[in-house]
Amino acid sequence: MKEIEKPYIILSAAMTIDGKIASRAGDPRLSDEEDWKEVHKLRAEIDAIMVGKGTIIKDNPKLHIKYHEHDGYYRIVVDSNLSIPIDSNVISFQPEIYPTIICTTENAPNEKIKMFEAKNVKIIKFGSGPQVDIVNLMPILYNEGIKSILLEGGGTLNWSFIRNNLIDEIRLTIAPWIIGGKEAVSLVEGEGFAKMVEGPRFKLIEVNNRDNYVVLKYKKRDR
Repeated sequence: MKEIEKPYIILSAAMTIDGKIASRAGDPRLSDEEDWKEVHKLRAEIDAIMVGKGTIIKDNPKLHIKYHEHDGYYRIVVDSNLSIPIDSNVISFQPEIYPTIICTTENAPNEKIKMFEAKNVKIIKFGSGPQVDIVNLMPILYNEGIKSILLEGGGTLNWSFIRNNLIDEIRLTIAPWIIGGKEAVSLVEGEGFAKMVEGPRFKLIEVNNRDNYVVLKYKKRDR
């Protein structure tokens, strides 16, 4: 089976010892300044950053780059029904440096599409069902000149990429506390695999630690 042309995908996240990327109340503040500097350095080296709509709705991030010199990049939001607010920071904050692409489905309302396009947001529609067709979206982004993507999406979007074996590399910071909670967001959500053998496997290539934080880097390996 021929592999699709797709961007190189790096999953980047900070999580607690028990695998949570946000508390049950939605608090995502896990990284210290040193970790943020490393994250922003990585942002400066790729073509696009991608998040899910939940990240935009809950946190309203700018998804910009600090600490490092850069030429900007694309901000990609996966939003199956165009539900993020039109005044979100990813729409209004420095679009000349960080142009925004929203990936949605064929079911997105035309009036909403026109609203976002009026803000110079590029809309890509792929998928006729309730969710964006992530797999077939990848060649489209690749042909747009996006050869590398930093995936900072929530647990649901992370699951879409893991389920379809699209992750090439993982950069994971483990913060030194435990928060628990069934409602707290985990690194990967979704249905999950029934058997361990079904999940994609990764090779640990680097381990660093400082001030009780541990940074792990993995690369994709054959099953």
